[in-house]
Amino acid sequence: MTGRITLSTCLLGLAMTASAAGPESRLRFLKDVDRRDGSGDEILAAPLDDEIYAATRDGFPDLRIFDDRNAEVPYLIETIGRPRKTTERREPCPARVVSLHVDEGEALELVVTLDENVKSADGATIRTPLSNFERRVRVYGDRNGEWVILNEVGRIFDYARFMNVQNLDVTLSANGFRRYKFVIEQERDERESPFRELIRDRGRGVETEIISILRRPFRIDRIELWRNVEQEGGEVERTFSYPTTGFHVETDADEKVTRVDVETGRQPLNGLRLQTSSRNFSRPVRVLVPTDQKGRGGWVEIGRGALALFAFQGFRREELRVDFAERRAEHYRLVIDDSDNPPLDVTGIEGQGPGRRVVFLGEPGRTYRLLYGSKALEAPRYDAATVLGAIGRGRSPSIAALGPQRANAGFQQDVDRSSSFEGGLVLVLAIVLMVVVLAWALVSAGQRLKKLPMDDFGG
Repeated sequence: MTGRITLSTCLLGLAMTASAAGPESRLRFLKDVDRRDGSGDEILAAPLDDEIYAATRDGFPDLRIFDDRNAEVPYLIETIGRPRKTTERREPCPARVVSLHVDEGEALELVVTLDENVKSADGATIRTPLSNFERRVRVYGDRNGEWVILNEVGRIFDYARFMNVQNLDVTLSANGFRRYKFVIEQERDERESPFRELIRDRGRGVETEIISILRRPFRIDRIELWRNVEQEGGEVERTFSYPTTGFHVETDADEKVTRVDVETGRQPLNGLRLQTSSRNFSRPVRVLVPTDQKGRGGWVEIGRGALALFAFQGFRREELRVDFAERRAEHYRLVIDDSDNPPLDVTGIEGQGPGRRVVFLGEPGRTYRLLYGSKALEAPRYDAATVLGAIGRGRSPSIAALGPQRANAGFQQDVDRSSSFEGGLVLVLAIVLMVVVLAWALVSAGQRLKKLPMDDFGG
């Protein structure tokens, strides 16, 4: 009886072991996370490298972070970006016209003062309903009652009669003034009337055409003051260059194409860049990746474009990259259509694509290690995206570094999902055998009870 119970216990332990292996023991490699000078509460970001790309599956389900207590740490994988260049936008400066002086035939003078709590202006826009005009504008700033020139060569115009070209802006030099005087010169503004008048001299039989000249005042609807405000753009995806592990060039004279087979380290690529010593060419190109359909190998197209390089004397233009949707493949093939041209001299291939980094919360005094590389480990479900989104808004993460790759000493051979039937079958057989042994033990115990004398039970 004791032997049967021991056997049942062993089978139960085997079943539990087969179904409850921890994620740490299922990951093949590890790297230490170097926090550099950080030691307190901080958001850490560690860029992934080529060794991690080569050892992990698509989507990085086989990646985990543990601290020095062997506690699993939630993380988020994000695309590495770069800040956009700072841009400028116009911010209105509320103001009002306090005086207007007309010097007949010479100029218009307007004095404008800024509202309270408004910073100085960097420019002005003069709004007018007129078209087909040109005016010179001078701008002065009030410095303790003295007008200081800010702009001598400002010019506003509208050439609608010839084409849709207009400028109503006047740029001011850097200043700190609160009052401005605009002097709009009254240049001659005469235009022909569309109507003609004919006068006929009956005695001499001569006709005279009279052209009317229309003179119009320069009307201003309003003057809008504004200032330039710098505005930081959001992050845009940064493109990294990834080395390839090898390439092979083959020219097919019958099909008039050049095939370039490329091997990579499974980095996230969205383009391949050709390196060549050839010049003055333009060739169609396609990008293919291997596929396995119904057990038959083949290639499927994922992108196409054109390769070109023009170089003559001081002129040079090149387009040597072909784009495709991002993927992590080990093999790519470029098919270059040579037509009747000589094949290109391919000297190298460079992979290009985004970078990824792992982001997580670092606690004071803790050390961390990143483990990765499994054939069957499923992706974790963390709330790290929500947490980091709430507390990390407006914060820049501290950049951490990853140490050299090491083998995980506690690694146990994982079971591939493609062969999970075998592992599941072993687990089912162990459970069935355990149930049979327990049932057998119970039946045997019942039979033994029947054979015992009734006196042994006080009957």
